[in-house]
Amino acid sequence: MKLRHAFGVGAACLAALASAPARAAGFDTPILYTARHQGMGGTAIASVDDASAGFHNPAGLQGVQGYGFLGDFSLILGKVRATPDKPAGNRESDTVKAPFFLLGGAYRIEEWLTLGLAAFPVASGGAEYRYNDAKGNETIDKTEIVFFEVTPMLSLNVPKDRWLPGKLAFGAGYRFSYVTFDREKGAPANPQQLDLQLSGTDFKGFRVGAQWAPIDELKLGVVYRNPVTVTTKTDSGMVFGSTATDGQLDFNLPSKLGFGSRVDLGPFSFGNDVEWAFQSQNKRPALKGVLTGASTEVPNVFEWKNGITWRTGIEYRIGKEPTIPLRLGYIFDSRVTNPRYPSAFGTPPGPTRTFTAGVGLVEPSWQVNLAVSRRIGEAYVPPEGVAPSVECRFCGVGGQYEIAMTGLYIDASVNLPK
Repeated sequence: MKLRHAFGVGAACLAALASAPARAAGFDTPILYTARHQGMGGTAIASVDDASAGFHNPAGLQGVQGYGFLGDFSLILGKVRATPDKPAGNRESDTVKAPFFLLGGAYRIEEWLTLGLAAFPVASGGAEYRYNDAKGNETIDKTEIVFFEVTPMLSLNVPKDRWLPGKLAFGAGYRFSYVTFDREKGAPANPQQLDLQLSGTDFKGFRVGAQWAPIDELKLGVVYRNPVTVTTKTDSGMVFGSTATDGQLDFNLPSKLGFGSRVDLGPFSFGNDVEWAFQSQNKRPALKGVLTGASTEVPNVFEWKNGITWRTGIEYRIGKEPTIPLRLGYIFDSRVTNPRYPSAFGTPPGPTRTFTAGVGLVEPSWQVNLAVSRRIGEAYVPPEGVAPSVECRFCGVGGQYEIAMTGLYIDASVNLPK
């Protein structure tokens, strides 16, 4: 009896976690940081030259003259359409309001060495639904996950023309990761069916990259991020009106490899980034829990596939000191999530497209930028193609899946000589 009860708890926890947000880019949020770069579709691997290098490419710290400081605020507003539960039917979620930030600073100790520190959410997802359950009771059905990073970093700035023609720099960043996961289902004031809050940390992450400008008009970049697995835990949580203890589940932010370029021709600049994310590293991590003294393990099904994100953008600069750059961009994300295991709490199992625009005011030692983005995607999942409940008991059901997200961004930065 205890084992049967424990299995029920594990399955219920799986309900909480198998419906974790599944984005076209995996857990990565492809419309972040900073307003300056987001206006050009997020292209930055080859051209970042401030403290946001902690997110884009640590080699970009070579652009700091002496002291550099940056602050960015990004507000993401989004809705998804899915079927979170049979009584809910196919419906649109409440508007998700997700505030993000990036704070960073850097100091060029020597011509050949720059140190920096940055903090930011690096990935996220979730949605919230409100509906009446099979008994007519008002129900909240909510999932939220956020990956945070704190990144100390450095760049080694090779003297011009020393090893290769032009400017060359190598960078590395250490990644401290912290993940929070919240899941609620039940009465809005007291969700007894599911009420779980898990969190965890990891200290094994790194990000490395390089930038090379063979001539002033051409910049090239490459960056690699290693996979990070964060074990989230909770001492206790509520599952179907009972207290479950020692909940544990691993979340994986997979490895990613990116290449970038930027071409400057007079007042025009053109940027392109291509990122390959190894999302197939997200398979079936085991959810573990204890109820009435019995332990259980239940697989949390992802089974994602590797994905490509292509970013492109254009900038046109008006005037000289101050310069007013006008920016446009486009982002394409290939499908990552598995239509056999659809989620009601993230991107549809199909590609998404994002359109961006931005404007800035750039002085020699400081700049302010604004940007906006719009991300859309949809997919129809045939009911007969969804995994049976015995394989994935809490996957979504067949039907229409959609996402629409709007991003609003503002940043300010200074780059001061010593």
